[in-house]
Amino acid sequence: MVQVTYRRPVRLQVTVEEVLREFAKRPHLILKIGVRGDTFPQRALEPFARIDAGRRVTEALFTEVDDDERGMRAYFATDVRLEGNLVVGYGDEVTAVIPLGRVRGGVTRLDPERIEGPHHRVTAKDLGAFRRGR
Repeated sequence: MVQVTYRRPVRLQVTVEEVLREFAKRPHLILKIGVRGDTFPQRALEPFARIDAGRRVTEALFTEVDDDERGMRAYFATDVRLEGNLVVGYGDEVTAVIPLGRVRGGVTRLDPERIEGPHHRVTAKDLGAFRRGR
């Protein structure tokens, strides 16, 4: 069962950008969705994020909470469809549902010509070091 926590509406700053992160001793190009402006405390329960577009739900590769607990970051494959809602929370508790249609500015993409050295572009079909045992 999923538990939803109802709270007052808050202003959130949402950014969507490609970033390089090293995993398994190799740079991986992934999509970072950053959310700032609310309280995302460090908790014993692991944070989660997913994009829920009705029949299609995409789980984040991993999530991180900012040290100041004022934001969190969720990482996805670079070709994830930004439709529906970004759902975030801890354990089985949903703490925020963010309509992706309201996110301004679109995706900030890295210029592949400016990336030095070999790297792996993470896609839904080729997760690289993020392959899961499913």
